[in-house]
Amino acid sequence: MKLYQRYLLSPLKLLLPLMVTALSGIYLLVEFFERLEDVLSARAPVGLFLLYLLYRIPEILVQVWPPALALAALSSLALVARGHELLALRTLGFSPGKILRPYLAAGLLLSLGVSGFLALTLPGASYQALSLWEIRIKGHRPQTVLASGRLFFVGPNFLLLATPLEPRGEYLADFFYVERKASGPTAYLYARRARYLEGRKWRLEEGLVARKAHEFLPRAFGREAFEIAFSPEVLLSVKQPLKTLSLEDLWRRYRFLRASELPASEPLSEILFRLLYPLVGLLTMAPALALFLSFRGKRALAKGLSAGILAVVLTYAWFILVKILSAGGRVEPWLAFPLGLALPTLFAILVARRYAY
Repeated sequence: MKLYQRYLLSPLKLLLPLMVTALSGIYLLVEFFERLEDVLSARAPVGLFLLYLLYRIPEILVQVWPPALALAALSSLALVARGHELLALRTLGFSPGKILRPYLAAGLLLSLGVSGFLALTLPGASYQALSLWEIRIKGHRPQTVLASGRLFFVGPNFLLLATPLEPRGEYLADFFYVERKASGPTAYLYARRARYLEGRKWRLEEGLVARKAHEFLPRAFGREAFEIAFSPEVLLSVKQPLKTLSLEDLWRRYRFLRASELPASEPLSEILFRLLYPLVGLLTMAPALALFLSFRGKRALAKGLSAGILAVVLTYAWFILVKILSAGGRVEPWLAFPLGLALPTLFAILVARRYAY
């Protein structure tokens, strides 16, 4: 790394942890006061509440990292400009692109590291936070339990083991159902896939059924409707939202929904968002820095900072809007994300070139 690059990036070592801590702290404070009344009403131990907040950190980091990175880089550039070092670099013929390059490279590397950390921690921490809040703090005692992505349900006259493939519990894989009475099991059902129809009706595919009335002799079937006491409405307290799934589980859910000819934009949008997440932080930062460098003359520092902060807010809001539209199926995810990333990139390039000299 060249000397001028190290000098430009030196304030980032202090400002980036400061921005991440400040934004995460604000998020945690809001979460704390929002949840405090429920914790006091439930008379839950303070330690459990603090543990819940700890499990929320990876999910909070997903939200705060892109604006924190952009604001830290913008503040670093402002500190350099305040000491007139930026003016000296421009006088020596440094173009805006050459000044921005160290920030963009560092931002991409740091975002890749954060993405790797989140890939390892986010699914498990999000599930633990949800489970801790619903069961141990709020005191819900659902008969439904999710562990490592598997659904276990104990009903009044049946047992169920399955893998949820969407948050509402209407599509299940590796479906194993035991019908029972006080005297013991009366039927066993297994299917590779199960789709909820209505009432107590489920359509099972590629499975086996064995009933006590037929001496538990197994019968194979390809696709058949069964009356089953379990319904998705019971999955109210603890269920498996997308944030608790790994990329592998998200891909499995996407393939199942596509194979069932059902809307699959939500898991596909989440997959693309996670894969492209390092670019979200980078492209939240780039337009702000390019705008900052476009201001010259009197009050350039104040104007540049104001324009840069506004650019951070608008760019990050744009990415959130793209994700919402994509997840809701209003815009195809394969189209929404490339366009969402292309517009801030084009804007940053045009601004940097317009004021290059």
